[in-house]
Amino acid sequence: MSEKNINLIRNYLNNFSIETTPNVYNKYNGFSDLLDKSHLVYITYLPDENSQNIITVAKKLKLEGYEVVPHLPARTIKNNSELEKYIANLSEVSGCNKILIIGGGGNQKGDISSSIDVLKTDLLSKYNFIEVGVAGHPEGSPDINDEEIEKAIIEKNKIALKVDYKMYLATQFFFEATSLIEWEINLKNIGNKLDIHAGIPGPASLKTLISYAKSCGIGNSIRFLSKQAFNITKLASPKTPDKLIYDLAEYKINNNETNLKKLHFYPFGGIKKTTDWLNKLKKSNFLYNLNNEFEILDE
Repeated sequence: MSEKNINLIRNYLNNFSIETTPNVYNKYNGFSDLLDKSHLVYITYLPDENSQNIITVAKKLKLEGYEVVPHLPARTIKNNSELEKYIANLSEVSGCNKILIIGGGGNQKGDISSSIDVLKTDLLSKYNFIEVGVAGHPEGSPDINDEEIEKAIIEKNKIALKVDYKMYLATQFFFEATSLIEWEINLKNIGNKLDIHAGIPGPASLKTLISYAKSCGIGNSIRFLSKQAFNITKLASPKTPDKLIYDLAEYKINNNETNLKKLHFYPFGGIKKTTDWLNKLKKSNFLYNLNNEFEILDE
């Protein structure tokens, strides 16, 4: 592994963000023992979630000293009045100035049909948000066709030129670097200028990863994972994204024009398992061995 790769991988490890839910946070009653305060924490807003739980956990995380990125699922919000109340509470009660706006799965509950409907209001500027993530789908989405996804990316880029906050693309998870590489080539062709935060899975069993991939309808990942699952002994064994991280670092080093800026971890195997693994790598000397794994040298 070259010195450039090592340095870039260490940079990824020092600047990653991670996802949680209100239930997971409440289980641990705080993340100070799990995660350094330098890492952004995203709060997932599931379809059946109560918005007050997001607001409360965001405030607790801010009081712990974390920068927090709550989700705003557009189709879950009934109208602009409810939208403003949620955004205002995240800013004024929780103390957040960063947010991730997604379309949100499931049925539309009111007047708001997409993240673009939210972006076209002045609410994010009104309540002093400085960074706004929007969804990226390297392997497409079961909720919207590829043509509509492209139109949305183009529209989001146009909006980004007019607003006073920084916008970026936070991607759905994927399992092979080629998913992001091929997607970014297409993004360049349609004029994307937004930074990319690549969503990747934390340590988890193949069985768990396949389950999440199926639930999100990401076909390339399902096929990739299923090929590995033919060996039944591998199905329950933990899998870490070593090769994916290495391949993304290699891609970034060899492509000066890429907009890939950082990694975002989905802790499918559990927040503690993911943070323990990441913390160990951060503190250790390691190499990338012939088995496509990070090998700790100073144990």
